[in-house]
Amino acid sequence: MNVRVRNYHLDGYGHVNNARYLEFLEEARWAFFEEHGLLSEIDGLMLVVVRTDIRYRRAAVDGDILRFEGRLKELTSRHIILTQNIVLPSGKNAVEAEITLMVVSAESGRSISIPEPLFTLLKQYAEA
Repeated sequence: MNVRVRNYHLDGYGHVNNARYLEFLEEARWAFFEEHGLLSEIDGLMLVVVRTDIRYRRAAVDGDILRFEGRLKELTSRHIILTQNIVLPSGKNAVEAEITLMVVSAESGRSISIPEPLFTLLKQYAEA
């Protein structure tokens, strides 16, 4: 996924606002699930961010085209841990993030184990 930085993404210092990076990372996660046909497997479920570790490395500015990279770092019966990078046109990282997701039942609002069909599909994307 690529995003062109627009002036409304910027803060008063002229670079992308830190909160926008979180939105970009979320959009990239949804794009991943969509591109890999996983959206149907989360029907009736919510993927909830329970932890975000984000490192801001370099500023992105108006006009930059940002590239998004992501990997499934770890998969357990209860957690999905992703690494995500936002890469500047220079090839250097603007942001490095590790995101932990849990599956929550939309019906009960409680966290649940990752359903087997989803777990099996995600497992093929886990880093060795």
